[in-house]
Amino acid sequence: MPASLPVLCGSIMGSPFSLSAKIHNAAYAELSLDYTFVCFGVDDPEAAVQAIRTLGVRGMNVSMPYKQAVMPFLDAIDPSAQAIGAVNTINNVDGQLTGYNTDYLGAVRALQEVRRLSGQRIAVIGAGGAARAVVYGCAGAGAQVTVFNRSAERGRALAADLGVRFGGDLSAFAAQDFDVVINATSAGFKQPDVNPLDGQLSAHLVVMDVAFMPVRTALLRQAQALGCTTVAGTRMLVHQACRQIELYTGHDAPIEVMERAMLAEIERLNL
Repeated sequence: MPASLPVLCGSIMGSPFSLSAKIHNAAYAELSLDYTFVCFGVDDPEAAVQAIRTLGVRGMNVSMPYKQAVMPFLDAIDPSAQAIGAVNTINNVDGQLTGYNTDYLGAVRALQEVRRLSGQRIAVIGAGGAARAVVYGCAGAGAQVTVFNRSAERGRALAADLGVRFGGDLSAFAAQDFDVVINATSAGFKQPDVNPLDGQLSAHLVVMDVAFMPVRTALLRQAQALGCTTVAGTRMLVHQACRQIELYTGHDAPIEVMERAMLAEIERLNL
């Protein structure tokens, strides 16, 4: 029998289920930490949170549909997660469970690799959970954010909640009015031919897609062909995972190692 058990981290409903495990376990190995990451399929968010306490799980990633559902059962919610209205990370420190949202940091860090955000005119497409995180992060970084969404009611509600502008549906998007455009909808995820902004791009734009499978979505392929600077959803994904590693371990995350593990697993899943 081993002298001690590894520190346990995990994910609730992280489909594709193997992806978070590959990313996190690659980081733990690189950092020489006795941590292990596993995925849990659950149907009761309250019981899942109790299991974190009972088993002493150090950190737990949370995916849809549980990003809101777990919140009432936590001891504290980070102000950013409270504002976004969703938790994707539960950090267990001495039995105190705090909910965080690292998605917004992933988006900001990925974009800041190619463009300083302060003062930039950014169009965000969508009004779901990913869009809320992206809007919150970009607005917090000093950008001028406008939301476009098929449902005006949802788009206006998101814009009002986060203090940004609602621009209408996608037909109202005009590339010349923006410096950056971000697809924060599920359009394009596992749909290699779907482009929500087909024919509406311009070469001056920075174009980001939160969808990460395929790595180069139809939106990004068209943007690249036009000469746009592009940011793949995989870059946002790995940056948000880096913040989780920082929270769970207290160490700087080995982003290059994590990215290689992520891209290898996505390639395997696409075979």
